[in-house]
Amino acid sequence: MSDLVDKLQRLSLIDLKEEEKERIGRDVQKILQFFNKINELDLSNVEPLFHPISQGKLRKDVAQSSLTQGEALSNVKRKENGFIVGPSTYGD
Repeated sequence: MSDLVDKLQRLSLIDLKEEEKERIGRDVQKILQFFNKINELDLSNVEPLFHPISQGKLRKDVAQSSLTQGEALSNVKRKENGFIVGPSTYGD
């Protein structure tokens, strides 16, 4: 589990303390156990849903002003030439 938490930490570009890693590891374990319970269900007679929320429950799509480049980059840990520098996602 610690390998998964380390990978999540690296991909999210955050630094975690050891106790935070342990707590996140426990939380991820609970999430995975929940999904394993779902996988145990017999859903062969359940019609698949196109979308879990009915069409009438979505908010209106209203245009809003965009962030400036400076605003968008203001809290970014790593940036270069006006772009966000993210972790490599190819390979390990």
